[in-house]
Amino acid sequence: MIGRVISGRYVVQAIVGTGGMAIVYRAFDKKKNRVVAIKVLRPEYESDEEFVRRFSREAEAASKVSHENIVNLLDVGIDGDLRYIVMEFVDGQTLKEMIRQQGFINPDTAIRMTIRILAAVDHAHRNGIVHRDIKPQNILVDSEGRVKVADFGIARLKATQTTTIEDGQKLTAMGSVHYFSPEQARGEVADEKSDLYSVGVVMYEMLTGQVPFDGETSVSVALKHVNEAPKSMLERRADIPKALDEVVMRALCKDATKRYQTAAEMAADLRKCVSDPEGGFVKYPRTPEEIEKEREARRRRRAKDKKRVQQTITAAAAIITAVIVAFTVWFISRIVHTYSMPDVVGQEQVWAKDVLDHLKATVEVEYDYSEDFEEGKVIGQSHRPGARVKYDTPVTLTVSKGSERYYLEDVTGRKAADVAEQLGAQGVETVDITYVQSDRPAGTIVSFEPAPGMQSKETPVMLIVSGQRIMMPSLTGLTLDSAQALLSAEGLLVGTVSEGYAADAKSDTVIAQSVAANSQVLAGTIVDLTINQKTPAMYYPSSKLSVVVPLSGTQVRIQIRLDSGDMQEVYQGTLNIGTYRIALSCAEPGAHAVYIYMDGVMMEEQNITFE
Repeated sequence: MIGRVISGRYVVQAIVGTGGMAIVYRAFDKKKNRVVAIKVLRPEYESDEEFVRRFSREAEAASKVSHENIVNLLDVGIDGDLRYIVMEFVDGQTLKEMIRQQGFINPDTAIRMTIRILAAVDHAHRNGIVHRDIKPQNILVDSEGRVKVADFGIARLKATQTTTIEDGQKLTAMGSVHYFSPEQARGEVADEKSDLYSVGVVMYEMLTGQVPFDGETSVSVALKHVNEAPKSMLERRADIPKALDEVVMRALCKDATKRYQTAAEMAADLRKCVSDPEGGFVKYPRTPEEIEKEREARRRRRAKDKKRVQQTITAAAAIITAVIVAFTVWFISRIVHTYSMPDVVGQEQVWAKDVLDHLKATVEVEYDYSEDFEEGKVIGQSHRPGARVKYDTPVTLTVSKGSERYYLEDVTGRKAADVAEQLGAQGVETVDITYVQSDRPAGTIVSFEPAPGMQSKETPVMLIVSGQRIMMPSLTGLTLDSAQALLSAEGLLVGTVSEGYAADAKSDTVIAQSVAANSQVLAGTIVDLTINQKTPAMYYPSSKLSVVVPLSGTQVRIQIRLDSGDMQEVYQGTLNIGTYRIALSCAEPGAHAVYIYMDGVMMEEQNITFE
C-alpha cells in the first residue's frame, strides 16, 4: 500500500495504526495539499457483510458529527475493491500511550482533558450517536495538548447490539471489555449513560494509571463490571482530591439511573472540583423505590391522625358512589353511543370502508406489505370483531400493499434512467444514483447494490453510473441568476449560496466558488457559491461583556441569536483562569440573546441591547 495513490488523489505514505477491522495510513491529499489519515478496511474483510456494515456505520456516524474535539470526517470512498474513510490527521499520540509514558496524569490536566472529552461525547449524543467504545486508545492528544475523540466503528444510530458470555471463556462483545458498562456486559442496549460510564473508567485510569477492573480473561473482567464495586481511587493514590474521586465513583455506578444522565452534568461537577476539592457536592438521584417509600411513610402518618370509623364510612360511601357512576357511564357509553365492530379482514378496502361509513364510524387507513393478502385487501383492524366502539373513536384499517419481495435483475451496462423507472414501477421505495469516472458510455450502470436476487422493496437500491465529464466554468463576477443559468446549462447543480464581502467586487456578484474553474468534474456535481454583499452597519452594547473563566486553557465561544433566528459567532479563543471584558458587535440593532460556551458546553445566557 505504501506509495499507492487512492482514487487518484491520496498518496499513501506510512502506517500509523492497525486494528482488528482496518489499517490506518498517513497520506497526502494532492487535491487539498494537506496530510490526512486514511482508514482502510482489511482486504480479508471486503466480502464479510458484518465488517463492511460496521465500516459503513463508522462513516455514517462520523458524518453526523463535526466538533473541535472529534476527529472529523473528510471523505468516504471506494477505489476498486478498497473501502476507505479519510479523516483529519492528528499529529500526536493516543491517551493510552500518554498514560503509559507518564504513569498517571495530574488532576488539573485530567480535569481539563476530560471536560473536552465530555464536550465531544455531548455533541455526539445531541446528534443521536452513542459511541459505545470510549477508551484511551480512541482518544488522541496532539502536540499542543488538544484532545480529539476518534473511532465510531461500533457507534449506534438506531439499531441495538448484543453482548453474550459463552462457554469456553469466550466473550463476544461490542466495545472494549475494560471500558464498557455493566449493561453492555449483560448484553443490553447501550445508551448515553453507558458512554459516561466509559468516560469514568478512562478518568480512573488517567488519575491512577490502572483500570478499575482487571483479570486474566475478558469474561472475568466483564463479570467484575456487573458484580463488583470499584475501589476508591484514594486507595491507590492518596493525593487525588476527594471531590474528583466522588465524581468518578458516581460515573461508575452499576445502576444507570444513579449515574450522570448527561455529559454536561458530569462536566459541571468536574468544574466544581477545581474550586471545591474537598467535595460533598456530588448528589445521587433518588430511585423510584426510594421516592415511593417516602410517600408511603407520609401516607401512614396522615392515616394515624384520622379515626378508623370515619375513614371506613367515607371510603365505603365513595366506593359505592363511584361504582354507581362508573356503571351508569359505562352502560350509556356502551349501549347508547357505541356500535358493534364488524369483521372486515380479508375484504376489499372499498367494501370495508362502505360498511364502516354506513355505521357512521371514523375510518383511518394505513398500508403495509403482506405475503398472505392481495394488494387492496384489509389485513388488520384496530378493534376486534364484536367489540363495542364509540362513534367518535377512529377505526384504523391496515390494507395490503402486496408482496414485499421482488426479483432484482443484473442491470450492469443498462441505462440508469430506464432501470430507475423500472424499479419504481416494481414498487422499490428508494433508488439512489451515484456518478463515477468510468470507461463505459455516460449514463450506463457500472455496478449496483444489493446483489441480484429476491429483495425487499424497502431495501434501497444503489446504482453506480458512468458520469459525463464537464469543464468547470468560471463564475466570478456573474450575478446569482447568471451563475445558476450557466451551471444548469453545463449539467451542474447549485449548492449552498452564502454571503461574503470583497472590496474590489461588485455587489450581488459571485466572488468565490467551491469547485475551481477549468477543473474536470462529473455531471451533476454540486457547486457552492459566495455572493458579495455590502458592508453591513454594526451596532454595539453600552458596555463590554464580562466573562469569568474558571480553568486555564478553556476554549471560550460567544454567539448572538439574531431576530431572524440565525446564530452569529462574535468571539472564539482559548483563555486562562480569570475575568475578561470582551467587546461585542452585531449586524442587527435591538435586544438579543447572547450565549457563552466553555469547552463546547453552554454555560451562560444573557439578554443584551445593541444600539
